[in-house]
Amino acid sequence: MLSVAAGLALWEVIGRLTPPVVFAPFSAAASSLLHTAALPGAIVQSLATLATGFAISAIVAIPLGFAMGRVWWVREMFHPVLTGLYAIPPVAFIPFLIVWFGLFVESRVAIVVIMSFFEMLTIASTGAANIDRRLLDVARSFSAPRHRMLTAVLIPASLPFLFTALRVGLVRAVAGTITGELLLSPANLGKLLLDSAARFNTAGILGIVATVALLGLCVQQGLLWLERHVLRWERP
Repeated sequence: MLSVAAGLALWEVIGRLTPPVVFAPFSAAASSLLHTAALPGAIVQSLATLATGFAISAIVAIPLGFAMGRVWWVREMFHPVLTGLYAIPPVAFIPFLIVWFGLFVESRVAIVVIMSFFEMLTIASTGAANIDRRLLDVARSFSAPRHRMLTAVLIPASLPFLFTALRVGLVRAVAGTITGELLLSPANLGKLLLDSAARFNTAGILGIVATVALLGLCVQQGLLWLERHVLRWERP
């Protein structure tokens, strides 16, 4: 809380020393947000896009990454193709998304999936591949069956990496949501951002950007809280 308060105070001081058209102070940005009637609805719609795209990405990336980290033939099958696709900038897929899904919510969800999928896949795969072999040896020495090995050793041991994958993927999903709302048909928070830019309303622009930053911070803190309660055996 102190770091956030210090940042807002610094923002206010710099804004008051700068022409408003260049950089508005925090008070002006907050006032602009309070007078934006469409803001609550835009946030809800953006969150719906974010949640849908992130859920699809996580449902596919986490199990596939886990399989790539533990099964050699799955890794050999998918790694070259996915590495090649990962090298392509996400915005390069936008023309295809427009052709496939049009300029509607489906294309915005798709760009969220593309921007969050590969990071989660890579981290989940790395975590599954680097499980301490001593844990597996102990389970084998007690003749643990395969399903018990999975539920009692492999999944719990890889949970720190899986939560890291979710946190990184969630941040990328927030960025993908705004990217889709800016570059595809303007909608929700992206539309409010473009409207403020068209009027040279720096306070409005900064207010929307701060809203996006706050949204990312809140979802990150929510995942950190869940991680601390699930991984009780992990040291802080």
